[in-house]
Amino acid sequence: MTTLPALLALLLAGCTSTPPAKSATPTAIPGGTAADGGTLTVGVWQAPTSLLDDGISGQLPFASVIAAPVEEGLLWYRSTAATTTSTSEADYWSPDLATSVPTLANGGVQTSGCTDTAAAMCVTWHLRPGVRWDDGSSLTSHDVCDTFQLHWLASGALGKTSPTPLASTTGWNQVIKCTETDSSTAVVDFRSQYGPYLALGSGVDGILPAAVLDPVLAAHGDLETSSANLDLTTGSGNAAAFKGTATLGTALDGTGPFVMSSYTPGSRVVLVRNPNYWNQTGLAHLDKIIFRIEPDLATEEKDVRSGAVEVGLNLGLSALASLDAAVRAHTAPFTVDPLTGAGAEVLVFNDCLSNGGLCANPAALENEDTASATIREAILLGIDRQAIIKAVAPGLTTVPPDSWMNLGASYLNSASIPTTGFDPTSANSTLDAAGDARSTKCGAAPDGQNYRAAKDGTCLVVNIGTTSDDPLRVRVEAMIRTDLANIGINVPAAFQPNVPAAAFFDSFADGGPLATHAFDMALLTMSLGIPGEPDTYSSSWHGDCGGGCLSEDAIPSTSNRGAGMNFSGLNDDQIDSDLDRARDTADLNVRAQDYALADERLAALLPAVPLYQQVIVNTYSSSLSGVVQNNLVPDFNTASWYCTGGNCAG
Repeated sequence: MTTLPALLALLLAGCTSTPPAKSATPTAIPGGTAADGGTLTVGVWQAPTSLLDDGISGQLPFASVIAAPVEEGLLWYRSTAATTTSTSEADYWSPDLATSVPTLANGGVQTSGCTDTAAAMCVTWHLRPGVRWDDGSSLTSHDVCDTFQLHWLASGALGKTSPTPLASTTGWNQVIKCTETDSSTAVVDFRSQYGPYLALGSGVDGILPAAVLDPVLAAHGDLETSSANLDLTTGSGNAAAFKGTATLGTALDGTGPFVMSSYTPGSRVVLVRNPNYWNQTGLAHLDKIIFRIEPDLATEEKDVRSGAVEVGLNLGLSALASLDAAVRAHTAPFTVDPLTGAGAEVLVFNDCLSNGGLCANPAALENEDTASATIREAILLGIDRQAIIKAVAPGLTTVPPDSWMNLGASYLNSASIPTTGFDPTSANSTLDAAGDARSTKCGAAPDGQNYRAAKDGTCLVVNIGTTSDDPLRVRVEAMIRTDLANIGINVPAAFQPNVPAAAFFDSFADGGPLATHAFDMALLTMSLGIPGEPDTYSSSWHGDCGGGCLSEDAIPSTSNRGAGMNFSGLNDDQIDSDLDRARDTADLNVRAQDYALADERLAALLPAVPLYQQVIVNTYSSSLSGVVQNNLVPDFNTASWYCTGGNCAG
């Protein structure tokens, strides 16, 4: 389960100058029959340190990819295509281990009349009968309540701390009790109304097996290091499944259509078909899936080209042109499927100078230009975003609205959010009217006109930085620099902070430029981390809360030891109020209204300029069919995948 808000995805790299030949996602053969059998190799280019990095002890998207065919949750993902016209965030989930999606409307959620009078909200989960874990035990409400206890224990809600280092406790601190009403019913009580409740216990690794958790919780142990004797052949009925002693950090014990066979850290994870899968009408066709852990993205791209891997995920825009060229030349055994994601490539501004010292920055890091709403508006008008799309992803993406919260949450689509067009004339007029005049002391721009000085006489100089190991972003930086020079804003050619991705997204304690606000403008991807759930943006924009925020929802600074993910430093009472109200109600319709207000306010404040909707590049063997895309978990429906004649090589 993914619970950490506002994952900053590093999915975009490289460029292409000619329109690529977009290939369709592999689909079932019309009127045909899916063939059983075959081994499929999937490349992943980031190695998990633990298999619990899939949302338990870590937040690595590729760990979720590895676990998705095995580990399930109360609710499961729906395809991207199925949610393009959704009317509610509940539309992004489908029943999985639970038999329904609980809401206020269907009675699955109550905000009064809960059995526990201390509960301000209670959610009833009805479990699917006949589900068995790979270890042979049956799924019951005890598994649900054990899982919730693991998480809310770690949040300190029980007055204890958990030895298991969990990646996030967002939301779990609202849980006060989980009651096993009967073996197939669990009721979760909350201390207050909590809007993003659907994500708790849902998705990859949403529910964990009580057979493993019971002894760990009883011993107050660490799930990462507590070993268990696991015989996964018992529940799955597949003799090739894992059997031995392992922790859940080294073995996947799930309920899904595949079962783990073996794990070689840093090398590969092998999954085999689960013939005893609870959904007998949805048994897996493939015999085996091998996740090949590549040392880096370049190696994965090479192995995609050679056919050493049949599925390549998140290969980056930098590879798209050459991958498409290989398909057109019929020299590659794969199809290419670019997919728009639930976020945008954005230009984030440093707003620390206007937030009352909350960033705790040295004055040198507080740029008065990016803190100016007028200059941010001029920058929005002055960047030719359609030209950027034409250069990096022609025909594959679009310019989003000025606030892009609706991307991946289409029920928030609103005509009230403008999509500002490229208008350098208006940008120049806006700056002129604000008194930011061109000045000889600021030097000449490439077009021969002078750069601008602000009303106080200081020259407008705005640095831009990004991940230096991403050639697409570096190229986009140069395009933005040229556009802004044309409206009199000087962006120095020595881009900064331009550092490798690992350093760019580093922590506050380790001096990461985003976390320490050591930037003027930063180019990165911001996207949803939970299906259809705008609460994931609270961590990006929530400002001062007087110490009452969840740890992620704050501006990182020395005073809070770097807690928080609001890198821009935006601090706005209305934004905070809108986001808080949306989080503090279980009524999905009311939540949508509150997020719509937050969306409008963000569009007015412009803490960031969205350049284009996120693009994810995946490749699939030309003999693979049955794939249905999901922009957060690309292999959410592996049970439906099959290869022509059982041969997965292209």
